[in-house]
Amino acid sequence: MPNEILHQVWPDNVHIQAFSDDFVLVIKADTNKSLVEDTQSAITQFSSWCSENELAISTEKTNYILFSKIVRRSKITWNGYKINRVKSFKYLGVHVDDRLNWLERINKQGEKAIKMQQNLKRIAGGNLSDTQMDSL
Repeated sequence: MPNEILHQVWPDNVHIQAFSDDFVLVIKADTNKSLVEDTQSAITQFSSWCSENELAISTEKTNYILFSKIVRRSKITWNGYKINRVKSFKYLGVHVDDRLNWLERINKQGEKAIKMQQNLKRIAGGNLSDTQMDSL
C-alpha cells in the first residue's frame, strides 16, 4: 500500500519517502510562509490518501524538523492537532538532527560499542588475561 502514495502527483518541492508504515514528507521552500503553506497542502493531500486507504496516523508520533536557519517556530497542524518541532529524530534506525551532522548517531554507536564491551567482559569473567581484557 505505501507504494501507491509514492505514485501520487506531488508538487516539485515535495518529496515523500515510505518504508512499510513509516512515511516522511520532505518539503523545500524559500520562505517560512511558503514552507508552512506547502507543508499544510502536502499534509492535506497525504491525509486524504490515508483516509481513502483506511490508514490511521498517530499524531502523537508525528513531528517535524527544519533543516534551516529559520529560528522561529512554524505552526504546522494535522487535522487541528499541532505537530511538534523536534531538533532530531530517528528514522529507520538512523538519528538525524536539524544541522545534518552525525554526532548523535556516532554517540549512539559509541554507547552500543561500550555496552557490547561490558557484556563481553562480564560473560568472559575471569577467563581472560589482563592483556586480553584491555583489548576488549
